[in-house]
Amino acid sequence: MAVNYFRKPVFISALICCFVFYSGLFVLPQKYPMRSLVGSEKTGAQIVEISGNLITSPARMGTGSYYSATLALDCVADARNISSSARGRVKVYIPSALAEAYSPGKLFSEARRARKTFVEKNNALSSRETAVPLFESGGHYVFRGKLTKNGFYIATCTGSHWKNTPRGRLSHFRALCRLHFKRLMYSWGSGGGLLLALLSGTKEYTNQETAKAFRLAGLSHILALSGMHLSMFSAIAFFFGNKAGVKKVSFFLRISALLLFVWFAGFSPSLIRAFICSILMIASSIAGVKTPDMLCILCFSFLLQSAVFPDDIYNQAFIFSYSALAGILVFGRFFNFIYAKLFPYQISRALSSATGAQTFTAPISLKLFGSASPVGILSSTVISPFITCFIYTGLALIILSLIFPVMAKPSGIFINLQYTVINYIVKFFSLAPNWSLT
Repeated sequence: MAVNYFRKPVFISALICCFVFYSGLFVLPQKYPMRSLVGSEKTGAQIVEISGNLITSPARMGTGSYYSATLALDCVADARNISSSARGRVKVYIPSALAEAYSPGKLFSEARRARKTFVEKNNALSSRETAVPLFESGGHYVFRGKLTKNGFYIATCTGSHWKNTPRGRLSHFRALCRLHFKRLMYSWGSGGGLLLALLSGTKEYTNQETAKAFRLAGLSHILALSGMHLSMFSAIAFFFGNKAGVKKVSFFLRISALLLFVWFAGFSPSLIRAFICSILMIASSIAGVKTPDMLCILCFSFLLQSAVFPDDIYNQAFIFSYSALAGILVFGRFFNFIYAKLFPYQISRALSSATGAQTFTAPISLKLFGSASPVGILSSTVISPFITCFIYTGLALIILSLIFPVMAKPSGIFINLQYTVINYIVKFFSLAPNWSLT
């Protein structure tokens, strides 16, 4: 029975918001603008120091020279050394020489030399300021540098600490867990770099040629934390919950697994979307709804995330995540009707989902990047089972390596065997021609 979504308020509200956000006719105000008593145009003094808590983990930018993160301000100071309390959020750009100080492969050696070169070039650090902090969300930092329209470019970090509160200690524990996880994955080579990106969203150890091949093959969504990764953790928890034989235990394990994964990986826009939708699906199941309306759930998630995280609205991952799932829900059934006549059920289902996603995302990709990868329809269908097996195997080997450290090296060899197969398949599909506006 066809559903008239134009009678559903949540669907109409989502359409109106899409028009307001992306038509270009309206300018949305910042929810957390920077506010302080110094550094304004009236005083004529430039802000040179900021402090606050990082609310996102640093992510390497395309050039590799900087890592970007978001800082929740609590204090600023200008060139006259006059300080003021501050509110709002600002994008900070951390030089790689600082951000990678504790990164595997750069530990106490390459990063320190790069940092020394950076400091000497910019004359930004005194002889007493030698400590290198670990940059992760939840930590409190004091930065000196230059404020621009794009954000705050850091010259040096003059102070850092983790608050002695339950939340602060938990954030510090997460930062150390992510650091040790990076070290284990780094010891596994290229395969560990890919697994690290799939499990924590950290892509700095992903082989650049492989990352480019994923993009050319229309598989960029595989490297972006999203519903596929979250559903796998939910499926593991569901399996063990069913073994317990108690329905409430199953729900508790699934929600706990989702919270644990999102806490560890970080709140990326696409992962937030997947988390909201997953929680709503579990809530529907608890309420006894056998067939929840996924399009309405997606619309509600869009409205909720836009209200709570307005900075995500123009994020590319946010746009592609919602448009891809919307394409699957709107056109998936139509394409499945066609593919079902030609292929077995599992293949036709995968092809219809990939085609539906491409229907919505291809025009956006052409608009933003001037190119699109129609081969992603076929490559997604082929590579998804390999990626699923790769992640499940990786999780099992990580647990095995943590319990029996002697197994870390053999586990890395097995992971890289799978990685080699995946890499060859992805590079094969990357050779297919793309649509381009140039």
